[in-house]
Parts: sequence; structure tokens; C-alpha cells
Amino acid sequence: MRPEYKHKSPEAAERERRHQFGQPEGNKLGDPRKAVNQRDFYRWAESKATEEELKDYAKNTANPYARRKFVAALVKCDTVQDFFDLTNQTHGQPKQVIEQTNLPEVKIVLE
Repeated sequence: MRPEYKHKSPEAAERERRHQFGQPEGNKLGDPRKAVNQRDFYRWAESKATEEELKDYAKNTANPYARRKFVAALVKCDTVQDFFDLTNQTHGQPKQVIEQTNLPEVKIVLE
């Protein structure tokens, strides 16, 4: 619970405590095999598979729909920038340095 958050009632606070992760009524732990499977798929598609393997994967209707669409989009990438734009959707964009400029302090003088 957030320390600065005040509940409307003690019942609301208790209900939130019961539904927190790890509690008997809370969210259940996901199957880690799904995450490993997904990671291995992206690793295969982005760095190990040949273009022919990707085209065959996209044509096979037994494969999951979203994965087929991802692979088809991956095959259509013409430039490196297109590839990066697509993979940033799956892995997140890398950290970027943002330049901050310090503006001079503005002093207001009332006369």
C-alpha cells in the first residue's frame, strides 16, 4: 500500500490488502514458461531465422495469429529504421539521453 494514500473506510483498506499480489485472494503468479517461450520466439525471429523460415512461419495457419502477423511485418521491413521501430514495440525503446538546458532565473520586481 502507498503510505500517503488514505482509504475511504477500513473495509476498503482490508479489501485492498486481501487482493494484493501474494495474498490468498490476490493475483496469481503467471506461468514462467510462457515468458520463456515468448522470449525464445522473438530471439529466433529477430536474429536466428532466415527469410525463408520467416515466410514459411507466416504462411502456416497453425501458428498463433499475432506471431504470424509479427513475422509478416518483420519480413516487410525494408530499412533498418523500420526494423528498429517494429522491435521497439516488442522490447521497448532503449533509454535516450535528453539534454536539459538551465534557463536563467526570472526575477519579478513589483514597483
